[in-house]
Order: sequence, then structure tokens, then C-alpha cells
Amino acid sequence: MKRLLRNFLPVLLAALAGPAACSSDDDGPKPPKPTGYDIYAAGYTTPAMKAVATVWKNGETLYTLTDGTNDAWAYAVCVSGSTVYVAGYEQQGDEIVAKVWENGTLKYTLGSGSADSYAYSVFAANGSLYTAGSTQTDGALTATVWKNGDVLHAYSVSPAVSQARSVVVSGSDVYAAGSLQSGFTKPLAVVWKNDKAHYTLTDGESEAGVTALCLSGRTIYAAGHSGNSATVWKDKDLLYTLTDGSSYAEAMAVCRFENTLYTAGYYTDTDDFEEEGVVWKNGQELFDLSDGSGSGSMPYSIAAWYDDVFTAGTLFGTTRTAVVWHGNDIRYTLSDGTGHSEAYSMYVVPLYN
Repeated sequence: MKRLLRNFLPVLLAALAGPAACSSDDDGPKPPKPTGYDIYAAGYTTPAMKAVATVWKNGETLYTLTDGTNDAWAYAVCVSGSTVYVAGYEQQGDEIVAKVWENGTLKYTLGSGSADSYAYSVFAANGSLYTAGSTQTDGALTATVWKNGDVLHAYSVSPAVSQARSVVVSGSDVYAAGSLQSGFTKPLAVVWKNDKAHYTLTDGESEAGVTALCLSGRTIYAAGHSGNSATVWKDKDLLYTLTDGSSYAEAMAVCRFENTLYTAGYYTDTDDFEEEGVVWKNGQELFDLSDGSGSGSMPYSIAAWYDDVFTAGTLFGTTRTAVVWHGNDIRYTLSDGTGHSEAYSMYVVPLYN
């Protein structure tokens, strides 16, 4: 499976980070149809031997967040007004350090530097910035949410391993989601609210986890996997099992527009062990994501307005290439063709004349 062959990511990230969450308000007025979009994406490029944390806007490089001295990856992007926030992490010596950038400049170093830390999701709300990830505590990872650079919540039970992949905020409530593994049990898919577990979505019979959240009105949608199947939950209940479990699959991103729920993820082709990217609409396959050459693909983020569905991710071939799709057509190829690149997150800003 190509995902396991990456040379540029820490081994720890075999379960990959959550793309940006989305939100909508079912009780609000119907939004006007956009006349265009600004599309931001975050990931990495390898212009030389090291991974460089990178942000693109409308297909062009907007920021390189690091100088290539150390490996670094941008895992989440969100836009608030004219401000672009990015979360990710950098390899510094023997440690991995979580970081947040604002408009291309380092804003917060979230980790201590004495233990590994990871940032996977970022969300701006109420004048504050929330980041979700994990920190290493006593040799094990602990799911963590930071507010404006300081630890707000840490979720774990001892002894346990937990990771927070996504964070969303509604009013004064902070929701995070990911996985929790206690002792030798199998990882559980978990949603936390404020300082404690809100829902445990699985029963521990098979490995599970959440990679993304979407908050729609008062309803929480979570995307991830349960066993080998790509899965979506609505609040604490199973909503869709998107694949049949015959090969490994994950739902990597979820968003809702009006009454339609879109999910992006992948399944592993059992013939060639390629990951094949898929978009589902209300639990049914809408289209696959490919460049037509037979290479695999991996979507990490999704956004939708009316009939416009955007996903961001990676095409696998002789190199890994960061792309943004519009429907199942490639809108932007984010690589210049040298080295590898991947887009782990996307934030779409609708434009109106």
C-alpha cells in the first residue's frame, strides 16, 4: 500500500491527520450561490531532500512556512477574514514540535521541545484560535486541544494512547475527535466535548478512529473508520458504512451543504494495493478521484457549495503530487513536478460579485 511507503513522514503517522472540519447552520438562511472561490491548501513540498511546509492559494504557492533545514508538514489551514492560520509540525533534532503559523509567520510553538507534539487541525472562533493534536506524556501520546497557544484540554486515561485529529467550536463548547486506546485494548473512535469524553462511537471489537468533524447546527458528523470500513457517524450513532470491509478504507473528511452530506476518503484496491480516492454523497458513491492514468489517489479534505464539490489531496505515481479536484476533474496541480508534494487540508472561501 503506497501510504505505508512514504519516505517523508514520521512512522507514527500511519493513521493520517484530519483534514479541516466544516460547519453549516441548518436554521440559517440559504446562502447565495458564489460567483467564484478562493481555494487555500496546506501540505508539503520537497524541493530538495527535506519536506517544506507549504500553503497554496488558487493553485500557486502562497507561503513556504519553513526553510528546508528540517522536515516540516502543514496539516491544517483555516481562513478568518484576511488571516490565514496553518497548523502542523517540524522535526527538530530528535523531537517533533507542533506549530501554528499566521499569514506565513510562526505564531505559536505548541510543544515543549522536550517531547514530541503534533498539530492536525485548526479552527478560528470567537476571536480565539483552537488547535487539536497530541503531545507525548510519559512515553505515550495524549490527545490535546490548545487555545491561543496554551493547553486547554488533554484527553486520556492512564495508561492510554489518545490522539485528537479534528476540532470544531460552537459558542462556548469545544468539540474534538480522534482515537483512544487504553492498555492492550483496540483503539476506540471518540468525540470529546470541552474537558471530557462526549461520545464513544465504537465498542472496541475492532480498531477505529475519527479523522474529521463537521458541525451542522446542533448536529455533529464524524468521519473515520471502524475496522476495515470507511464510516460516518451522526452524533453518537452510526450513520453510514461507506465500504463493505473487504479491503481497508477510511473516511478522511466530511462536510454538509444544506441537506446533503459529502464525505471524502479511500479504499485499498485489492488487485494492486493502490489507494483509490472516493467522494460519497449521502452515503452513496458519487465519483472517484483519479487522473485517468491508473495511479492511486488520496483525498484529505472536502468542501461543497451547491453543485460545486472540491477535494484536496494527493495523486500517487512516480512521485506524490498535491492536487485540488473540482468534482472529479483536477482543478489545480500544486506541484512543479520536482520532488514530492501532498495537500493535507483545504479551506474554500466563496466569493460574491
